[in-house]
Amino acid sequence: MEQRATSYHSQGLQRALEILRLLGNAPAPLTLASIATQLDLPKSTVVRLLQVMGEQGFVRRFGEPPAYSIGHAIHEIAEGYRPPSMAEITAPVLTRLADEVGFTANLGLLEGRSVLHLYVAEPQRALRFATGGMLDFAYCTGLGKLLMSVLPEDEIDEHLPESEPYTSWTPQTITTREGVIAELERIRQTGYSVDDEERNRGVTCMAVLLPTDDAPTLALSVSAPSGELDETARKSLLPVLNAAAAELVALPGFDAALAPLRTRMALS
Repeated sequence: MEQRATSYHSQGLQRALEILRLLGNAPAPLTLASIATQLDLPKSTVVRLLQVMGEQGFVRRFGEPPAYSIGHAIHEIAEGYRPPSMAEITAPVLTRLADEVGFTANLGLLEGRSVLHLYVAEPQRALRFATGGMLDFAYCTGLGKLLMSVLPEDEIDEHLPESEPYTSWTPQTITTREGVIAELERIRQTGYSVDDEERNRGVTCMAVLLPTDDAPTLALSVSAPSGELDETARKSLLPVLNAAAAELVALPGFDAALAPLRTRMALS
């Protein structure tokens, strides 16, 4: 009996939500007959649901014969809606990737001469290289070099240090514009980038682009001890990273989460 009652109430809730969605998308208030016809529901059911929703402020009734539209309660809820951030949207995929490969996973975009880490997922091991919200240099990181590689050449200087030689963080750091430009060309040919101990000794980073057509361009990377991310490991890891990048772009809410990032880029 309890299960039957639960099913009945769930069906009523579903129908009420269908009515609200229909009214929200309608260009003008709808009559009872129109609602019942479009949703293929009995008029008696529609009347009962409209009455309850009207008492709660979710539906407004107009004139005689009555017509209906969404009410003030819907607007109040909408005003309180906060779209999920890119970090919230992508966290499950990045966390799963980090645990799957055993490396730290990063999602980032260019911000001036730096890379902004939007989210960092750490694997279930003592391996920590960065935290979400962190800014790092573009010219000596896997994410930064990959993101610069898709820019027109006349825009690249905006993301490089102002003067040469650039700061050398390790013996592997590329410290000249000529060297960076040559590296970007190699990245274009291979489809991925590598920071081979250029930013931190003993740490290698590999990055791929997210396959999006709209700005801003985002990139996904993993960071690992250099001994665990040699050339052989990179070849086997590349399809895993590309699959994760495609999965991120397909996530519900991903496009909406790009909107505030576009605003941030426009203001920076």
